[in-house]
Amino acid sequence: MKSYKQYKNYKDIPSKYKWNLEDILEGKSFDKWLSIYEDIFKQRIENKDSKYSNIDSFLQDLKLEDKQTQVYFKLSNYISNNINTDLTNHKWLNLKAKFDSKRNELNLLFGSEINRFFEHIEKIKVWKEDERLKDYKHNIETLIEFNKHKLSNEVEEYVLKKSPSQGGAQKAFSILTNSELVFEDVVADKNRKLSLSPVTYKKLLKHKDKKVRKQAYQNFAKAYLKHKGLLSELLYQNFKEYQLEAKARNYSSTTEYLTFEDKFNDNLLLNLYDKVSQNSNKLNKYYFYKNKFYKKRFGSKMEKWDVARDLLNVKSSYTIEEAKAIVSECLKPLGQEYNEQIKKAMEENWIDFLSAKGKRGGAYSIGSSYGIAKKYILMNFAGDLRSVGTLAHELGHSLHSYFSDTRQKINNSQYPIFLAEIASVFNELMLYDYLLTTTKSKKARFVLIDNLINNFINTVIKQTEWSNYEYSFLKSFENNVPMNNWNSISHLYYENHQKYAYNKKQKYNEEDLIASIYVPHFYYSFYVYKYAIGHLCASYFFNQYKKEGSAGVEKYINNFLSLGNSDWPLNILAKAGIDFTQDSFYTDSFNYVEELIKEWIELGKELFK
Repeated sequence: MKSYKQYKNYKDIPSKYKWNLEDILEGKSFDKWLSIYEDIFKQRIENKDSKYSNIDSFLQDLKLEDKQTQVYFKLSNYISNNINTDLTNHKWLNLKAKFDSKRNELNLLFGSEINRFFEHIEKIKVWKEDERLKDYKHNIETLIEFNKHKLSNEVEEYVLKKSPSQGGAQKAFSILTNSELVFEDVVADKNRKLSLSPVTYKKLLKHKDKKVRKQAYQNFAKAYLKHKGLLSELLYQNFKEYQLEAKARNYSSTTEYLTFEDKFNDNLLLNLYDKVSQNSNKLNKYYFYKNKFYKKRFGSKMEKWDVARDLLNVKSSYTIEEAKAIVSECLKPLGQEYNEQIKKAMEENWIDFLSAKGKRGGAYSIGSSYGIAKKYILMNFAGDLRSVGTLAHELGHSLHSYFSDTRQKINNSQYPIFLAEIASVFNELMLYDYLLTTTKSKKARFVLIDNLINNFINTVIKQTEWSNYEYSFLKSFENNVPMNNWNSISHLYYENHQKYAYNKKQKYNEEDLIASIYVPHFYYSFYVYKYAIGHLCASYFFNQYKKEGSAGVEKYINNFLSLGNSDWPLNILAKAGIDFTQDSFYTDSFNYVEELIKEWIELGKELFK
């Protein structure tokens, strides 16, 4: 198997496997771009009040803001991505400090634009209908809609100045869980001690020794349960902060405040929870046969610490070049323009492939990319199937950015998180479809289908379940139900989990409920449901492609990828044919998974006789 080591120094990685971030600056120095940014911002500061005197001045400032934003995208991407290749390099950290200092200085001089905007709202309501402002109309209407939730000018100024100090619960959670939790070692055979951490946890749950898996499961939970009181209080304070903000701004509920930008209201949320929990019983056969196959394979009953253990180990390894070839091939049905950009990504140093000491872990495709020709991707390629899937996934984000940036003006190009996961999951489905078409080995097919099923469970069912828990937690404030201690929080999580669980008779057990207080996403607004929505929408577009071929691809690119943020997310998806109120939107995705499960079971019956 080809193994990709972690390089000791980022500079030692071969250049063909590194991104070239200097291209962002287009031959100018960083200081030159910073000077351009400052000059544009100072022009806007000078005209911050007079621009509202007439529509021409207002339009001129909007165009200046576009230029300022584009320069900001260059500077911020140049800094942040360089930092992520070496998190300890003081050169980039100092550059970031320099840029942040300059921005803060200019922002203070600029003051609250939201206050000035609403002082002139009546004339802006008239101006927005002018043909000259058609490219800005959606953004203006979004701001106007916010008017009923605006606080007084003095309070908004205070909020602006106070914003850097907010998020105390989130920061405390991050410090505690990232650096202060103590995980007991796992003791393997011959008294060998295995280090347990959030990084090694999943690997230990796949260990061949049941004692190791059991200890890993229990010791991991124990580390969080030692701080269950503090973590419960932090989560309570975090949600309480949302509730107070919603109340202060006259939202009808906390969830209306948290979903305001997407218009995914309570009725749609409750429908999502209802449809996913109802349809989750279609996974029962999968769970039943997984238990059965486990017993046949390993000769013992599957317990909760055994769930992550692989039923089969199919040796598969990929070089970077092989991964590039597979992903390029699986995306060929997406048409000439799409594939031209994929070719550029593979050949023109869009992708930073390899791991190095000090480099950020995981993977991402850059955001805020308008005006940047290369939609850069950071990876830590490991040579396994997951790495191939990650490459396809991140290219989905990058090509979404490409079509959005080339079809929209800058102010309409930055698609929201609500839409962000669709293109990436779509590419994963394309990859697995290609692999299943070209794979003849029964073992390999079994593993591929198992991956697809688990991706669906972890993204659609689990994220919906977590969102339902968040929703219930937030509603507890409105119903005056105290939710500020471990007992009440864990029981709320348990009751919510039962709606989605295969085993409805599962008893309350503390160590099974630590997700109620340890999921970092709970501290970042209210968005895990968007992962579920993203996967369901991707399944819809994939099914359209399978039914209609190139016509389905054309609709996907023209009616979704190319629309960016030109309308409300639900309107964009409606134009593409998606209706969240229709049962078929949900059942089609579950039916697809149900068909996968049928083949998986048949393969399993042959493989585990």
